[in-house]
Amino acid sequence: MITVLGESRAAFFLGCLEMTLWVFGTSAVMLKVGEEPFLGVCYAVGFAGGNVVGIIAEKKLALGNVVVRIISAWHGQAIAEAVRRAGFMITTVAGEGSDGPVTVQFVVCKRNDMKHVLTVARSVDPELFYTFETAGGVSEVRSPFESRTTKFIRPLKRLVPQM
Repeated sequence: MITVLGESRAAFFLGCLEMTLWVFGTSAVMLKVGEEPFLGVCYAVGFAGGNVVGIIAEKKLALGNVVVRIISAWHGQAIAEAVRRAGFMITTVAGEGSDGPVTVQFVVCKRNDMKHVLTVARSVDPELFYTFETAGGVSEVRSPFESRTTKFIRPLKRLVPQM
């Protein structure tokens, strides 16, 4: 996921760590799997468990940005006003759905903020339809919430103002 998001430094270091663990883990199992076949089963369970832990960690971290499309037949203007009041940028476009006119709205936000955007929008129209996808390059993403990185760096900036 880090690679897909274009975070080259993090991808480099995590890739090195992953391959180091893989090489040592695999070589240890391969040297002894003939004597103790159970090691092969343990390796497979560990690999599968690592996949699950990685998926859970990635969902919790919610890295990157998304484009959320909100489609509403009746409450488009009210949704736009509520989302703007919540501190997000939103673009509204008139569209045509299978049952008539709809409002299609686009919100580019941090993936971590997507639930909040949808909660605000659903408070206006519980029947809305939405889709989302990962946003590759983004010029600006406004968030009413302080990021974890900012919370970590703020005290350091007090000590080192050049940061």
